[in-house]
Amino acid sequence: MKPIHFLGLLIVVVGYFLFKVFEPFLETITIAVLLSLATYKLNKLLFLKLPNNIVAASVSTAILAIIFFAPLVYLLTNAANLVSSIDLNELSQTIENGKKWLKELAQNHEILKGLNPEELTARVDINSLINWILQTATFVGKKSANFLKDIVLILVFYFFANLYGKDILLYIQRIIPLRPEDSKTIFENLAGVMGVVFNSIIATAIFEGILFGLIVHQYGYNGLMLGILYGFASLIPMVGGVLMWLPISLDRYFHNDPTGALVIALYSIIVISVIADTFIKPIIIKYIDEVMIADQHIRINELLIFFAIVAGLASYGFWGMIIGPAVVTLMISVLNLYPKLTSQTCSLGSPC
Repeated sequence: MKPIHFLGLLIVVVGYFLFKVFEPFLETITIAVLLSLATYKLNKLLFLKLPNNIVAASVSTAILAIIFFAPLVYLLTNAANLVSSIDLNELSQTIENGKKWLKELAQNHEILKGLNPEELTARVDINSLINWILQTATFVGKKSANFLKDIVLILVFYFFANLYGKDILLYIQRIIPLRPEDSKTIFENLAGVMGVVFNSIIATAIFEGILFGLIVHQYGYNGLMLGILYGFASLIPMVGGVLMWLPISLDRYFHNDPTGALVIALYSIIVISVIADTFIKPIIIKYIDEVMIADQHIRINELLIFFAIVAGLASYGFWGMIIGPAVVTLMISVLNLYPKLTSQTCSLGSPC
């Protein structure tokens, strides 16, 4: 057996066992690598400014933890307090008020005369609702523990991806059957688009979260927590913001504050959904794409990125917003590179 064949067989065998060892962590490793690509420009700047690679990777990991993961941890740690603070008597009274309001609405509007409020609200039972809240709290508690574990693992793998990423990339460039400039093109495309997607998601989530937090704080709510929740809810296309402002508006209405309910609803629709999301968000994305991401990369249509995020969220859950655009970008990069490689092969005299 030739040495190269023996080495190839050894790599396959060891690679199999390596895969089995790290199989439970493949998703977190993938997320960490994609986040490292998304923050490539920041990592590159830190490596140039700071004294050594370990310090630079540590600072980059700390920045990611503060900006992206700290709000998640804050939400998870406050979720239990929020559930435990629910006043069941007040909740029951709110439900009864809602039933009365629905009945009056049906009686006072001709278009709703055929509506039977009793039939609609008969299934709303306070005991069933309490059981549902307790079951949901238990489920969220279990998921939160797993999610916190994933966050820690992602940060660890992200640190090592930043620390050894350049060496790994150079090694991959040496062993894959592509010219260095072609493999560099794929990397720059993936890093560039991921940077735009990740930075625009963070920027718009923070911006819209602050706007919502400011308005609900004026009415005595926890503006920080609800602002963070709104920021993450805004990642859900079409209905994300409604999931936050509608319950708050209803809560104000059933607390005899119809003016506050109307203000919160109109503010959320006009200021956040229309002005911020429709007009300001594209400006932020364009700024990030053209100014912050200086390297050349393929320009992917915003609508395609939107559907990639939607598909990713549907297939992979929360982390799909990172995986979806990455898969689409990689595929487009390969498809763009394929005609170039085909023409090069033909020019060398190989059959086409």
